[in-house]
Amino acid sequence: MISRMPNAPLTRSTTEARPSMYYSNGDYEAFARPRKPQGVDQKSAHLIGGGVASLAAAAFLIRDGQMDGSRITVYEASTITGGCLDGIKDPVEGYLFRGEREMDDHYECMWDLYRSIPSLDVEDASVLDDFYRINKDRPTYKMRRTTQNCGGTRGAP
Repeated sequence: MISRMPNAPLTRSTTEARPSMYYSNGDYEAFARPRKPQGVDQKSAHLIGGGVASLAAAAFLIRDGQMDGSRITVYEASTITGGCLDGIKDPVEGYLFRGEREMDDHYECMWDLYRSIPSLDVEDASVLDDFYRINKDRPTYKMRRTTQNCGGTRGAP
């Protein structure tokens, strides 16, 4: 059982036999690679939906849980994975995105994950480096999402 007193760090009951999650004090320990979990090579993961949550879970299982990626299955009903982060180029409509590419000021968990995933385009760079460079080269700011038909407007406000 995990318990928490007001303004106190999370702790685990000393009577519980299961190993607990380690909660650091926000220092370098949060970035140390964990030991490989016992028995992880005999386990598998099945994730429902190909959105950002399942893709992040798979990446954390590989990076932190040291699970072999071939033991992870992501089930997606759509023909496109990525959920709200997908994007396609339509020959008539142009580029279509259901989500956003912006990085908010407090996306520390996403930054941590993206910095550990290699870039597909730039050698010795991470996905976080890609996001940083794209957002510096092509900054965006918008008050609403683009809509069409029922929404009535299209394009920048």
